[in-house]
Amino acid sequence: MNNIYQNPSFYAHIINGLLLLFAIIILCTNYSKISKVEPYKIIILILLFSISIGIHGLSHLGLEKEYNYNPLKKINPF
Repeated sequence: MNNIYQNPSFYAHIINGLLLLFAIIILCTNYSKISKVEPYKIIILILLFSISIGIHGLSHLGLEKEYNYNPLKKINPF
């Protein structure tokens, strides 16, 4: 039985979701200031970081599926 909490792609998915939520919160709180460059650049940086973690998670998913590679099992053998 495969435990989903042992897969790195699960954690990458959680981090990606949290970063997207953080970007939405920043967007909502700075909506009146969105015409200024600074908050918009911060949102772009957060979204780019979120995309990079999502892509990293997809690469882990491919490694787990194709090669049965799971680096968390080396840290936690249970």
